[in-house]
Amino acid sequence: MSNLSQRSLGSTPPPLYAYLLAYGLCLVIFAAGVGLAFLLRDLLQMAMLFTPWDRYLVHVVNQASVVLLVVLLVALLVLSEAWLRGGVRRRQLLPRFARILGLLALILAAAQLLRLGLELLAGSLNLFSLLALAAGLLLYSGSRAVQPGARSSSTYQRALLVAAALLAGCTLIALPIKSPLNLYDEGLALVNGLRLRNGDLPLRDYWTIYPPGQSYLLAALFGVAGESVLVARSYDTLVRMALALSVYGIAGSLLRSWRWALLPYLAAATLLAAATFYGYAIFPALLLSLAALAAGLRATQTHPQRWLWIAGSLTGLTAFFRLDLGLYAAVALGVLLTHHWLLPGQLRAWRSALLAAGSPALGLVLLFYGWLGSNAGFAPMLEQLLLFPATGFRAVRQLPYPPLIPDWTAWRPGTDQFLSLLGDSLRFYLPLLLYALVALLLIRAALHRRKSPPTAETSLAAALTALGVGLFAQALSRYDEIHVLPASLVALLLTAWLARQIPARRWQQPWLAVPALLLLLLPALLYFVYPYARLTQLVQSYPPQGCYSSLPRAGCVATLPGQDEVVQFLAKQAPGPLYSGLTRHDVLLLNDVSLYFLAGRPAATRYHELHPGVTNTHPVQEEMVAELTRHAPQWLLLADLDPPREPNASRFSSGVTLLDDYLQSHYQRQQTVGLYQLWRAIP
Repeated sequence: MSNLSQRSLGSTPPPLYAYLLAYGLCLVIFAAGVGLAFLLRDLLQMAMLFTPWDRYLVHVVNQASVVLLVVLLVALLVLSEAWLRGGVRRRQLLPRFARILGLLALILAAAQLLRLGLELLAGSLNLFSLLALAAGLLLYSGSRAVQPGARSSSTYQRALLVAAALLAGCTLIALPIKSPLNLYDEGLALVNGLRLRNGDLPLRDYWTIYPPGQSYLLAALFGVAGESVLVARSYDTLVRMALALSVYGIAGSLLRSWRWALLPYLAAATLLAAATFYGYAIFPALLLSLAALAAGLRATQTHPQRWLWIAGSLTGLTAFFRLDLGLYAAVALGVLLTHHWLLPGQLRAWRSALLAAGSPALGLVLLFYGWLGSNAGFAPMLEQLLLFPATGFRAVRQLPYPPLIPDWTAWRPGTDQFLSLLGDSLRFYLPLLLYALVALLLIRAALHRRKSPPTAETSLAAALTALGVGLFAQALSRYDEIHVLPASLVALLLTAWLARQIPARRWQQPWLAVPALLLLLLPALLYFVYPYARLTQLVQSYPPQGCYSSLPRAGCVATLPGQDEVVQFLAKQAPGPLYSGLTRHDVLLLNDVSLYFLAGRPAATRYHELHPGVTNTHPVQEEMVAELTRHAPQWLLLADLDPPREPNASRFSSGVTLLDDYLQSHYQRQQTVGLYQLWRAIP
């Protein structure tokens, strides 16, 4: 070696902290190796269960594997120490660390892939194995990115990583499709679709407070694929997949990176998979809302008139499923167009854009609801879709908002109340914090921007904030986890956008990096880790390949205890209408609506949904008694549910016993199956 080369390598020795960092990274590698050794050991023991070897040979193999793993760990420690120490002298510490970590991640991915295969053979899929596989692949991809000369950014590898992540998210959504039936909310979706298929008209022939877009789609699906719970769930699952993919598309445009967009996508897919709230009309409505924003964003970039017309049409279609979301989507689209055209001072372009988007939206809404009102009656439509949801619904359904600081006195050690109490508060206040931070950043950017037009990303962030505020507002009428889920999906997108606003050099400043990491940790725990753990338990209890009901109309979906027995009993009786009610109708919260669908029998009254504040009032019970007298159902199914205890007006008795008096005087109880009492008409 020349004197010049010697001076270049030896004249400036590495600082002491570089060696300390090297030994710290060496300990990290050793700890990762120990964890990987435990996983490999567990995998070997699992593989031994599939061999025909006797227990003595299995014992010998297990003991030999322990010795081998210990030798490999010692070798890993010695070689990594020498490798990293040499990297300090050559100024290649981080690339060398990434190379070793990438090798361990590749071994982890291969081991978890083999473990998944064994779990599939055993018929017991563990979603944590899938999570470990994904973590190994992501860690390997990240380690390759910091290695000099690595081609991790090639188009082929990026496409493969994105495709694998998208497929994993859709798979998660499909796994809990056989989870237990929701007797009320899912039952409403099923029965409403069934009534439309049988010729009934919503609002006129049955009482409902939701627009009938979802019901018409389900009625069409029942006509094509058959009347089955699994058919409706398959449609719902495809909608959720499309919704998660739309989150990915929005995130890609918002973050200007299709790889970073995978993080909010996977969290959204996990949230949607763990929700298991099938038949929820807000999912297709939210899908159409995000699609409208995507079309509006495209209009700001190319062919504005065509894309604005598409965005407006999608906004109008949103109102077919949920009126409130149609309004919020329209406001969000208006914010997007205002931020892009009006703020830079292009008043004429802004007016033209609003007209191009608003005309098809307003036209579709007027056409659909004009037809519905002319057939079902404008007065019932106004009462059921607007007046009661805005007044009576809140009185009997509203739940209290969680406190800013959870009441830890309610926590009992050894239970999951800790996560429940903390999660309720975070789900409520975290989106509000995110909306406020995004709004402050947007206002600051607008004040500092002079005549330069806003970027597409800031316009989209402003529109998402407006949509998120609307979605949060709709959750206030009945705050719980499922109703705040749509706002949580928007919060995921805005969290990722906020993280991207921090320059790379700022992450080296602890005063900014520590709060930012804490802000990112909260959504990760709330929107991914906790739902993923819950989803894992659900899939382990109800694997998708199993069949959990003998009822043909259930489609192997798990039913509730006693439902199969009472439906099979009714199948042996003469056909006719059915009434599914409660043992008391003066105080109520919900009833088992799904029994109408499972039994395949028409409801004997237009009030198949027993709603507090409606069916426990005197005028409605008079109407129900008249219908029961006219249709004369031979059988009643009365569920003996616990009285409502929610902190709202539903827990108070209305004092109206007209319906209960009629049922007791005209019907007689025959038998009891679980929670269900079968009553037969007195001859």
